Amino acid sequence: MKKISLLVLSAFLAVSNAWSATPEQLDQLLQQIKNDISAKRLSSPEGNNALEKITQFRSEAPFDYRVVPLAYDWGEAYVALSAQAREKGQLSKAQGYLDNVWKVAALTPGLEDEQRALDQAKASSGVDTRAVAAKEKADAEEQARQRELAAAAEKEKERLRIEAEKQRKIAAAEAAEKRRREAAEKARRAEQERQRRAEQERQRQIAAAAAAKQKASSSSPVLNSPIDLDDIALDPVAPAPAPKPRLAAPKAAAKTPTAQSTRLWAQAKEESDAIAEYTVPPQALQSKDRAIAEKMGDICQKMVDEDASVVVHSASKSDYRWLAVRLTLCARRIDRGYRLRHSYQPVAVGESAIVALHPPRDSSLLKQVGQ
Repeated sequence: MKKISLLVLSAFLAVSNAWSATPEQLDQLLQQIKNDISAKRLSSPEGNNALEKITQFRSEAPFDYRVVPLAYDWGEAYVALSAQAREKGQLSKAQGYLDNVWKVAALTPGLEDEQRALDQAKASSGVDTRAVAAKEKADAEEQARQRELAAAAEKEKERLRIEAEKQRKIAAAEAAEKRRREAAEKARRAEQERQRRAEQERQRQIAAAAAAKQKASSSSPVLNSPIDLDDIALDPVAPAPAPKPRLAAPKAAAKTPTAQSTRLWAQAKEESDAIAEYTVPPQALQSKDRAIAEKMGDICQKMVDEDASVVVHSASKSDYRWLAVRLTLCARRIDRGYRLRHSYQPVAVGESAIVALHPPRDSSLLKQVGQ
């Protein structure tokens, strides 16, 4: 009995031990316990009995409760042996069988009934009732101890389950944080790569634009040299035919060349209908924006397509001359052989400047007025 008590205590203390047997070894141990119970090797011979293997299983796997039904089978086998001994009148032997069960598996089905029957048999046979009462008290205390052990094992099982769940959550949180950091690092590197490629593309476009500008400047004598009004050929004015003889008339006061030019420009009129008219952006004209032609829609393409003559309606000749230069440069970007035919029509100060495109003509408006 002392040996059995030590085995029970060892099984309880094994609750805190780590598992050392593999699942396959535990399965084999369960089968060996079944074989020992069938062969009635319940607690002997030493080293090869069901009790020692049940204790070993509990030590290896304290929370693997597959062994519990086998422990009850083991207890029921002893209860059956006790009943056989009781029927033969071997009351002490029967009590020894039950004592084994009380110390290992006090909740075995039929154990209490057999103990009650055995106690009655002892009373009928004249056994000292005081000894029986003392035995019942000891048995009750043993049952209470067994229940305490079971409750303690259950509490330890729950504690270990909670601890395992806590460790699982910690591991899951650490894994999630690791994945988050890896994703953030991946996104950061992707953004760096995107910015690097964007900067490469921007630098490539800048270099390509600079190369194209350099090529255009080096291949165009018009765009590669300072522009002056003298660089643009005005419409040639054919020499006027010799005047016909006229009757002598009183000589008028001689006019200066400036007055003569002003008079001719004032009389010069474009009689043909305009193909198209374009309003000059006032702010661009005032600030002498070099991109003014591009801001006037398709005027340059229209000039080239229609081979149009141009009449600039502006408040000053300086605006007219500047616009003539810009329109010439714009048209020659489309057709390098294009020759601008242009004329000037004054407008009142404050009125918007207009560029009118007219059908092509063979001579300038000044020539027509001179005739």
